[in-house]
Amino acid sequence: MWNQVNIRSVSTTDFVNRQTVCRFSGEEIILDLSLGLFSSAGVDAGSLLLLKTIAKKIDLGKLSSILDVGCGVGTLGLSLAKRCPDAEVFMVDRDELAVDFTRHNADLNRLKNIRTASRLMLEGPHSGSYDLILSNFPAKAGAPVLRDYLNRSLPLLKPQGTAVIVIVYTLAKLCRELITEEGGEIVHVDASKQHTVFHYRSAANHDADSADNKSLLQPYIRNSDEFKIKRTRYNLDTVWNISDFDTLSWRLKLMGELINREPRYGVMVFWSPGQGHLPLAVCRQKGARPEKVILTGRDRLELLISAHNLKAMGTDLPLEIRPLADPGMEGCFGEKKSADLLITDLSPVPRTDWSSSLKDEAAKVLKTGGVWGIAGRSADVAVLTKVSRGWTTLEDKRTRGWRAVVYRKN
Repeated sequence: MWNQVNIRSVSTTDFVNRQTVCRFSGEEIILDLSLGLFSSAGVDAGSLLLLKTIAKKIDLGKLSSILDVGCGVGTLGLSLAKRCPDAEVFMVDRDELAVDFTRHNADLNRLKNIRTASRLMLEGPHSGSYDLILSNFPAKAGAPVLRDYLNRSLPLLKPQGTAVIVIVYTLAKLCRELITEEGGEIVHVDASKQHTVFHYRSAANHDADSADNKSLLQPYIRNSDEFKIKRTRYNLDTVWNISDFDTLSWRLKLMGELINREPRYGVMVFWSPGQGHLPLAVCRQKGARPEKVILTGRDRLELLISAHNLKAMGTDLPLEIRPLADPGMEGCFGEKKSADLLITDLSPVPRTDWSSSLKDEAAKVLKTGGVWGIAGRSADVAVLTKVSRGWTTLEDKRTRGWRAVVYRKN
């Protein structure tokens, strides 16, 4: 396995673009929103429909344990936490920025009856079973992930517990079929033109341990193939809902071409590693001498699939994952002057001041002579490289709106 290091929360207020109000069953909560997260303009229609059905069909006074899966900024779980102050609400998301926003919005509304965690869907462990499980299911997650979610949700319900899922209308027929196939009983359905909500319960006994012990990543994997960056070939399992699952983007081709012009060595840090293309290509390059790899970024799925692919190399390479919301957080990449190579795949949240803190953290973590590879949209890279004092440019290449730069720390 690998070590996981948790870093302090980001200053969420730096990512807020607007504020909205969500009303539910006679209560209201204030929500700060972000351009880096789903539904940045207001509460989305799917969540509103789901909350409407809960207000109609669920006895809120009997709820003591609630699970919100894919919590985003906290719309569903915090609405229930406000309305049901005696219930404990557990809120999870695979995006570390979403988890931070949920905590921030809980504080904004002075809600103390919540817990949060960075998790894939129904990833364990769970301290018990739930009266109510909620999910605004992502449309692009893929049918195998939907099936796995429905399968895992049933054994986590108490005997009279209910799971409520809202899904885009185009997937409603599939969702209905899968609920029944996985041993669920649909007790209520509501729909709009864009969304369908299902309330379902367990129709049979389910073994919670058997669901927890299944391969966590298996339902996410959509492809296994050989890839090539320059002269380096490597095999990769790729997953749904992350780019570069079957072919390499221009961004990765650029970065891979520049960073693999010579073998790399020492401690290597990869921010936002995606499917794991660059970590694999760098570590498998002929002559490379990696001593340790640190994978860091917002998306837990990226970190887990990249770690999975590195472990599949069959080496005993020390590996660490660091889930965090922003690459400019203090100490995010590791100890001062500890790294020989840092690769950052840029995807900054719009309208935030991200570049100066990122450059500061890169300078702190790299040893003198360490190498920093940067890839992203040309406009974003231009912001980051506007002032290059303290760095020597080794490579700089652009194509089709993308740019990759390689620096050496002076």
